[in-house]
Amino acid sequence: MANLLIGLCVLFPLAVINLLLPFTFVSRACFLIVDHLYRWCVRVDSFWMQRVVGIELIVIGEPNSHAAPVVICNHQSWFDIPLVQDVISRRGPMLKFLVKQELVWVPIIGWICLVLNFPRLNRSKKGGAQKADFSIIEKTTKAHGKQGALLIFPEGTRFTRDKHESQQSPYQNLLKPRAGGLRVIKTNTDPTTPLVDITIDYGVEKPNIWRCLHGNPRRIRITVEHFTLAELDNVEDWLNQRWHEKDAVFKQVKN
Repeated sequence: MANLLIGLCVLFPLAVINLLLPFTFVSRACFLIVDHLYRWCVRVDSFWMQRVVGIELIVIGEPNSHAAPVVICNHQSWFDIPLVQDVISRRGPMLKFLVKQELVWVPIIGWICLVLNFPRLNRSKKGGAQKADFSIIEKTTKAHGKQGALLIFPEGTRFTRDKHESQQSPYQNLLKPRAGGLRVIKTNTDPTTPLVDITIDYGVEKPNIWRCLHGNPRRIRITVEHFTLAELDNVEDWLNQRWHEKDAVFKQVKN
């Protein structure tokens, strides 16, 4: 957390400079500084997780090797973020997330999302709010450059047993995926764009970011699979099939 606070102290003045001096060369210089700072923070997080706290990351599949992939992942804890960053950004591009609007009020993490101008969604099921969210995703996708990874959590929220029962989810260890966001991304993105699908299994019932920061659990299994957007003929059907396959990954580990 300390490295994030240090990073915020650098990011905030850069954001102000970029706002007050809207010139191309200034934006490029600010981006280069932010990019290097971001990678430094990711390396520090990864070092802390694995070398200091002692968490063993079992990564199955090839880590990211693309400059601008779309990334999807199941969502269980805020600790998902440093795990996805380790897979995607430690040797690859900066990760941009679609975040809930209320997250900007969370100290440090929310402020960083605000300064980096991460797309902020309402996550409401009401027609007007949902259309506004889709519009934000569309604008983000069209602005998605040659460098940078775009992350979405199709479940829309972190997994809990209460939410699982409320949804009557057909998956044993996952919530129902929502196809809307990924469908908008597919419509507005080059079909050859890589799609990286990450499955995180903590091996415990209720993973918690604070317990994870203290080394509990000691071992986390991360499965990485690669596709392209062109393979998604029907986004909803594809996601449901992928979630059945993800669920099978959890069952294999428990057996």
